[in-house]
Amino acid sequence: MEQIQNKTYVWSFLGRISHWLLVVSFFSCFVTSFYENMLTLHISLGIVVFGMLLMKIVWGLIGPKYARWSDFRFALKDLKFYFIQKIKDRYRQIQPGHNPASSWFAFLVTWFGIVCCISGFVLYGIQEGNGLLSFLNDKYISYANGLDNIHIFLAYLLLIMIATHITGVLIEQFYHKTNMVMAMISGYKRAKGEDITTTFRMKLLGSLYILLTLVVAYYTYLVPENIFTKSKFQPVDYKALDADFHFECSDCHNLFPPYLLPSASWKKMFKDQHEHYGEDLELDESLVKKIENFMVTRSAEFSTQESAYEINKELKNSSEYTITKTNYWKIIHKDIKKDIFENNIVERKSNCVACHKDFEKGIIYDINITYPQNVTKN
Repeated sequence: MEQIQNKTYVWSFLGRISHWLLVVSFFSCFVTSFYENMLTLHISLGIVVFGMLLMKIVWGLIGPKYARWSDFRFALKDLKFYFIQKIKDRYRQIQPGHNPASSWFAFLVTWFGIVCCISGFVLYGIQEGNGLLSFLNDKYISYANGLDNIHIFLAYLLLIMIATHITGVLIEQFYHKTNMVMAMISGYKRAKGEDITTTFRMKLLGSLYILLTLVVAYYTYLVPENIFTKSKFQPVDYKALDADFHFECSDCHNLFPPYLLPSASWKKMFKDQHEHYGEDLELDESLVKKIENFMVTRSAEFSTQESAYEINKELKNSSEYTITKTNYWKIIHKDIKKDIFENNIVERKSNCVACHKDFEKGIIYDINITYPQNVTKN
């Protein structure tokens, strides 16, 4: 049987643009999630993903035929019949709009995607203390890990669903010979049906919306300290707060922000001041008490920064004070090659300022991470 050659104009230009923006931004968002210093780019791309998913919902209400939710086929009997026909008849006549399988795919991907985006934006506020939702950090930091797991699960679920969708499109393209790949490029589908029409109002509102989404994403990525990325945690001038702490604790190594250890750990460290990593600090007891008090009152228990929360959770029943020995430190540094810690710039694991440029100001932003370049091993 010959493949039917009829063509129907099914997907509007704006529908195709939003589709490909969604595809590119989702995969880019997924890739950037593996790089801590690309967090701002990840959020910006997430805005594009979220914007295009919202457009899909609205376009399904006010857009042209075939894009409307009312045109989708969700009946389970139709879904069953679709797969039976797909197997029985290689050259069956296809529908101009969404078939039952693509109807369910588009619906589920849209809503799973929206929940994934929202969980990411909320996580950005809770875990990082950044953006419009940074106010959530104070009360809900304990929910960060659970929310992170949900966000990651949904991202991988979407990836699997998209891979399944692509497989289906390729089967249509090469086995059923429906030229399905070109449909979302040209807008024409090899099927019998009524061509869509888009009104001037649809074109105007759709174009302005897409442009606005891209402008917001561009602004988020390129403009420093904008409302979508601004952190609630600000640099601290520790020297101005306590000159003794600043001098004594930065004379031989990096100045470690007090929030990086719980109070019990700081107390244990000062108790061991005569055997401080092989050295005797020889500090006057009154000075020790003064500095200890400064650090204890600003320790991990009193901070909602991600690192403070995680370290405090791990060491709350311990007096360990070597940060690089904690599981938290090991996990977040597990992908860094050992050579990095042995080169002529970093030299040792405790030289945090080598990669975290504002470390001594109490800032450990993901986007501030810079890996030393052109270095050699000692």
